[in-house]
Amino acid sequence: MSSEYLETPPTTLPVTLATLKAHLRLDADDTSEDDLLSQYILSATQEAEHFMQREIIRRNDEQALADNADGVPPTVKQYVLTEAGHLYNHREMMGTDNLHTYHQHLLDPYRLFDREMEDD
Repeated sequence: MSSEYLETPPTTLPVTLATLKAHLRLDADDTSEDDLLSQYILSATQEAEHFMQREIIRRNDEQALADNADGVPPTVKQYVLTEAGHLYNHREMMGTDNLHTYHQHLLDPYRLFDREMEDD
């Protein structure tokens, strides 16, 4: 099995910038941090895909969760929002103690354990 899907960045994301801004209670009209927030959405999406060993929205992966953002399970969207919010609120934090957060367990039902063993 190839990990190509992990190396190809998502072009369609499971949550929008507007949704993240609402989640963070940021002014929707303030665009000064839009690039940063977009990067956090992408990072959270890629982290989720790495953890689950599958794409969220299909690019190359037969076992992707959804064909479009509307089909993404709500718990996966919540993970992306929570992780992006965590990155935003703790962008200056150093150390590794806080990198594993409780919300990662939202992804457990969608994780493919057999893919981790296919590369052996």
